[in-house]
Amino acid sequence: MTKKQVCEVCTENESKYKCPACLLKYCSLLCYKKHKEACKDAREKTEQAKKSEEDANVIHSVEQTEERVSVEKLEELDEQTEDRVSVEKLEELEHSVPLRQMLENPHLRTILQDLAKSTNPAKQMEKFMHEPLFLEFADECLQTVEPSAPDVEMDSD
Repeated sequence: MTKKQVCEVCTENESKYKCPACLLKYCSLLCYKKHKEACKDAREKTEQAKKSEEDANVIHSVEQTEERVSVEKLEELDEQTEDRVSVEKLEELEHSVPLRQMLENPHLRTILQDLAKSTNPAKQMEKFMHEPLFLEFADECLQTVEPSAPDVEMDSD
């Protein structure tokens, strides 16, 4: 003898149906309508959690890429490089609040990941210099590294 399954919404009648989204058992259209809003809210929360997890994965991926470009590798660069940034200045970049806020932007993170993965970074950099978001990021990096450098403004003459 099979055990009758009770509606999980009203808990009074025998369940005849299952919610297609969460498989909750219900007995009627009325119970389904009652359940539907709660189920929708639960799905939205699950989707938000998935999105947050995806964002965390992207941030982790960016952090891993940053770790690969370690201080040791930077120190191995040619000593003749005129535009060399000191380790101390790089650490300032790491702790910059405005830069961290900018890096919350998924589009900027995608640009930086593309640049990090590029086989021709100079060409990619040239392309990204037309992106206002990337320019803003680059300007903030320069302000952090060279705070005494005057802002470059175009003459309107």
